[in-house]
Amino acid sequence: MILSIALTQFVFISLGILSVNVLLKAAGYATNVAETFPAFSVWMATQSLWLFAMPLAWVAFAALCLHVSKGPFSEMTARVTGVVLAVAIFAAYFTAAFLLF
Repeated sequence: MILSIALTQFVFISLGILSVNVLLKAAGYATNVAETFPAFSVWMATQSLWLFAMPLAWVAFAALCLHVSKGPFSEMTARVTGVVLAVAIFAAYFTAAFLLF
């Protein structure tokens, strides 16, 4: 289950980067006219490679939860945070793409 959540997060980030970049280029984005486009969409397109660190950090947290399995470090906590992170990633890229219309 942990692996499938992590792969979902990576896929959402990869497809989000691709879709926002394609939509920006189709709208005529260039670095000299960057201020005419929504700042959040431009940031998600140019700086989003750093977002790949979030699933990696979550995988480390999930591995810690699997080894400790006590108190707040349970497998259920890892699953819930992973799903919330995946939904947040999807929502961020959906918002960035929606702002371009």
